[in-house]
Amino acid sequence: MLLFMSAPFGVEARCERASISSGKSTLWASIRIDPKGKALENDRAPLAVALVLDISGSMAGDPIAHVIAASHIVSTLLDQRDQLAIVTFSNHAGVRCGLTTCNDDGRKLIADALRTIHTQGGTNMHAGMEAAAGILAAAPAGLRKTMVVLSDGQPNVGLSSAEQLSQFTSSLRPIGVSTLGFGLHHDENILSAVAIAGSGRYAYIPDPMVARVDLARAALAHGGVVAESMQLEIKPAEGVEVLRIMPAAQLRVGGNGLKATIGDVFVDEFRVFALELALDVASTFRGTLAEISIEGRSPDGRTHKIPAKLVVDVHGGPHTIIREAQRDILFVRAMTSRMEARAHADRGAAPAAASLLREMIKAVDASDGFVRNDGSPLAEMREQLQDEVDNYERKASAAEQGHRYKGMASYTPTAMGAQTRARQAVSHAPGFLVGLSKVAQNRKWQLFTETSIGRSPDNEIPIMEASLSRRHCRIMYMNDRFVLSDLGSTNGCSVNGQPVWSQAWTLNDGDVLQIGDVEFRLELTKP
Repeated sequence: MLLFMSAPFGVEARCERASISSGKSTLWASIRIDPKGKALENDRAPLAVALVLDISGSMAGDPIAHVIAASHIVSTLLDQRDQLAIVTFSNHAGVRCGLTTCNDDGRKLIADALRTIHTQGGTNMHAGMEAAAGILAAAPAGLRKTMVVLSDGQPNVGLSSAEQLSQFTSSLRPIGVSTLGFGLHHDENILSAVAIAGSGRYAYIPDPMVARVDLARAALAHGGVVAESMQLEIKPAEGVEVLRIMPAAQLRVGGNGLKATIGDVFVDEFRVFALELALDVASTFRGTLAEISIEGRSPDGRTHKIPAKLVVDVHGGPHTIIREAQRDILFVRAMTSRMEARAHADRGAAPAAASLLREMIKAVDASDGFVRNDGSPLAEMREQLQDEVDNYERKASAAEQGHRYKGMASYTPTAMGAQTRARQAVSHAPGFLVGLSKVAQNRKWQLFTETSIGRSPDNEIPIMEASLSRRHCRIMYMNDRFVLSDLGSTNGCSVNGQPVWSQAWTLNDGDVLQIGDVEFRLELTKP
């Protein structure tokens, strides 16, 4: 049954210009999908979660200990509506615990299963995902099926390439798949490709010590899907041809239009697409260039289909820019430029990557009415582009470069509301950060259980200073201690003069932190 009213998402289609001239031309248009729902912590679906844990030999010691502790925390954050399974993989997959209800008795069973884990062998990620998919296939109706894959290495047994694993992940839909990469030696291109194919998210975990935060976030995020298995349909008018769609989606010809599968929509993020159209229209043309529809299924099983139209006028003379559409189009083009730049960098052509992004920054800066650092998605994207240019141009060791590249890959540009909503849910921690230099001097900030610091206004501690990255680092309060973790910043962090980049650093009262070129002092208070 198709429903047109009370859908959990809205759709808006707009051309970049309100009017065009007759004859042959090209025109960009945007399609934006906005979720309608409450914050994730207040309005998530019940979950069937499979944690798929890498237990290859490289995870021995602290890494696997931290992952096990993080898995315990996930079982406590889920509740009796939810079920949790534990699957491990090395050379082969092992089911440690099938789907188990997350009540007191179930958590004891999960804890017993986690105690059986030890490290050995290679990295057969495909086997672990296949076993998890089999378990999730039997999940009770009404539970949102998701798996979170954690790995610190390169798959070397079974399917091992990004293309192979992303194709396999796509075949598992509607199971949602998110990925976490631990340390410097995992392949972010593979884990990112798997997450994209699974309509999930990839996160880089520099040090497994802080895994509990990101593992819990990844496990719960899929409970915030407001619509899944989304389909985009475009019916162009006569004289209109769709040249391409960004982000890239495989277009299929169906009926009298084009169709594409576009994944899921989460409660804390918007989705936006850009279309490049080739036009050949007469001066008498008036009205609709294309009819658009977005169809998706909400967690309650209902299917919703929302129509929209791309409308334009035809006349000579100036053609007014529609700012909102232009900004969405530039946002998507910037996302595409980031992927193209990364491909250049992976081939060793970092200067070409930086040049490509600089051109994109110029286009954003020159757009109609653009204001830098105004907190808008396009302004945030522009700052991310600048960070990536700086990373490509700065000389660094292979390890430092890998750390920065992984941090860049984990940036999720459309989840603009997630940080603000998450901030409202965190509690104060017993400490303050006191500014000692530059724009931070003589200022004091309360710390939270998770505090992000960077140039973006979306941080808990925003520092508008050029030496800081958009999201530079974060300070977390865990086990009664504060821990500093760098997020792949360009200019790094140090504590009492000691560099901090790929490993988390435990902080003490009075420590002096240098974040970029700005100094701070940690002041603890009584909890």
